[in-house]
Parts: sequence; structure tokens; C-alpha cells
Amino acid sequence: MKIQLLVLTFVIGALTSNASVADEQHHQHGLNIPAEIKPILTKEMLAIEKGMQELVSSIAKGEWDKTASIGKQIQASYILKQSLTAEQKQQLHHNLPEQFIRQDRAFHKYAGMLAHAAKAKNKDVINFYFYKMNESCNQCHSRYAQERFPGFVDPKEKHTEHKH
Repeated sequence: MKIQLLVLTFVIGALTSNASVADEQHHQHGLNIPAEIKPILTKEMLAIEKGMQELVSSIAKGEWDKTASIGKQIQASYILKQSLTAEQKQQLHHNLPEQFIRQDRAFHKYAGMLAHAAKAKNKDVINFYFYKMNESCNQCHSRYAQERFPGFVDPKEKHTEHKH
């Protein structure tokens, strides 16, 4: 069984209902990612997508050491943290909405918790954290990447966009 997971941005935690005006603007227009960082971010998202797909297989097979290793890799980020200069990190942090940053931190925390559960061979907790990670992907994409993943556009929004 293979699950195709959609990944574009730092995928992360639960959305809050009290988003700021700036967050709402980002919701409507995507994220303001500097051009020189976009290719690095794309590589990061592709690595996370691959990791999520590998988790499906390793969890289904009970390969707990492999599951823990993948979870740790996702927790630590693959490329982004290692590739950005201090100035780029500061610029990116300044350009991203606070809600996005919170979601990113939560996603990586979930990956670490999944790794911890895999070391303990606790499949129920592993599955819970995999669910939380996948849910984070969906929430982030539906909020910040609808143009890339139109399946997350609310049909009501699509309908109202075409009215003048």
C-alpha cells in the first residue's frame, strides 16, 4: 500500500482560529519566500515527501529502527537548516507568518516523538504521530499552498472567486 502525500512547505501543527491579519494575507497569497531560498525549500519538501512515503512502508513492515531513523531525519530537517546562511535564516524567519513558524516547529516535534515511539516499538503511538505529521502537511498546504495544491481550495471559495 502506497500513500501519495502532498508536501510543499514546512508542514506543521494545528491551525488556530484566531489568525492575525498578516496570516490571513499569507493564506490568500501564499508565503513570501525569497527567490534564492525557494530552490532549497523545494528540495527540503521533496525530502520530507520521500521520508513520509518511506515511513508508510517502514511502519507497515514493523521496521522500527528504520522508522526511528527517518523520524529523526525529518525532525532535524534534511536540507534547509544545513543550507541556509545565518542571514538567510533571519530573512526567512522575518518573512514567514508566526502561525507558519509554530506549525513548522510542531511538525518537527511530531517527527521526533514518532522516532522516540519507534525506538520503544510502540506502534499505537507511532501511528498517532504519523497521523499528526500528515495532518500538519494538510493544514499547512490548505492554508499556505492552495495555488500549488488546488485540491485544498474550498469549493465555496472557488465559486465566489469567479463572481464579480
